[in-house]
Amino acid sequence: MRLYKYKLSFVILIILLFSFTAVASDISEYNINEDNEEIQDIMEEILNSANDIMLSKPNVTVATQLLAALPEREHKPSIAVYHIGDRTGQVKELGSSVVTQGATDMMITALQRSRQFRVLGRVNFSDFMNEQNLITGDRIAAGEGPTIGEISGADYIIEGSITEYQVDTTSGGIGISIGGIGGTNEKAVASTAIDLRLIDTTSGEVVWAQSLKGEIEGKKVGLQAFSFMGNNIVEFETGKGKQEVINLMVRTLIEEAIFNLANSNI
Repeated sequence: MRLYKYKLSFVILIILLFSFTAVASDISEYNINEDNEEIQDIMEEILNSANDIMLSKPNVTVATQLLAALPEREHKPSIAVYHIGDRTGQVKELGSSVVTQGATDMMITALQRSRQFRVLGRVNFSDFMNEQNLITGDRIAAGEGPTIGEISGADYIIEGSITEYQVDTTSGGIGISIGGIGGTNEKAVASTAIDLRLIDTTSGEVVWAQSLKGEIEGKKVGLQAFSFMGNNIVEFETGKGKQEVINLMVRTLIEEAIFNLANSNI
């Protein structure tokens, strides 16, 4: 890893030097790709080692494999995704929400991963319309930007909410904190439920609806630390879980719901 960092720093230095000297000279004299094979070889080696260099990794759950296993549908109905909200009312002591506010984004990702639908984002539709309005207001250069009147229509709308979230421990829900002292509980259980529905945009009829509930048990791995689904070690505050576990639960339930939708023959 140290070798990659050294090589990367070397490449960046050369590129910066190249950019600076190109201001005063003909750029063809400093063709970094053709005239310097050593730099090109280093850059190629770095690109080939991208998986070793990058810190990020796919954000998946055990249910993601269900979506990946679906055969891609040839004729895909279009689904517009609207807001998937939090109906639980769960808040932390400082007033911030316990339940993830990213369920809508998780829904879009799950639909795309399934490869069964054409996904239309409608949550930030005003941003999209701003680009359209720049055209109608004659503020965009000729030949650039979107074509007016070509917005894709939706066959269905999917909407819903997170409807339940609670935490129980062996002693009746007493709060647990990783940074605290003491604690006698041996396990904690977090449960979550989501309600989703699919609406036909022609008739307004709800053609599919599902309520899914799941729970996971945290095993005690330290004085007051509990591990959920592998290495997801989280804490609880006065019986309410922090967002790490609820995010994992919601993403899993959404992916399972989309798997069920894909197999519903809608």
